[in-house]
Amino acid sequence: MTTAPALPALDTLDDEELHSLYTEAGRILRERSEADLPAVVLEALREALAEEGDTREPMRAVFSTTKWDNGHFWYAGGAQVTFTDGSTDSVDIDDTHADEALTGHASYLDPLDSSDTLTVVFEPPTVQLG
Repeated sequence: MTTAPALPALDTLDDEELHSLYTEAGRILRERSEADLPAVVLEALREALAEEGDTREPMRAVFSTTKWDNGHFWYAGGAQVTFTDGSTDSVDIDDTHADEALTGHASYLDPLDSSDTLTVVFEPPTVQLG
């Protein structure tokens, strides 16, 4: 593993400039995460469904939060999935790349609580916070 190069120019910034940089970097990371999330979640759902022999096509997935010692994060173990045929089901995509992507996404947001939801729509690819 390589370490990031030192950025000595950051030492010259005052606290307000550093906070602005931190805020802008967080916004960019969140937007990148949200751009990638629909494809990553859809792939994980399709794999989980295929393992069960389920051929339904996901249309969207809604995630609630679960509480950990360090805050609330999106719960990948019980995605509430709506399929193109109108049916709904809970699908477990815990311990997948999507689970990691959802955890990363939560880290770029203001602290979540138990009432927050995340809706990932696959066509057109969108992410909605509720």
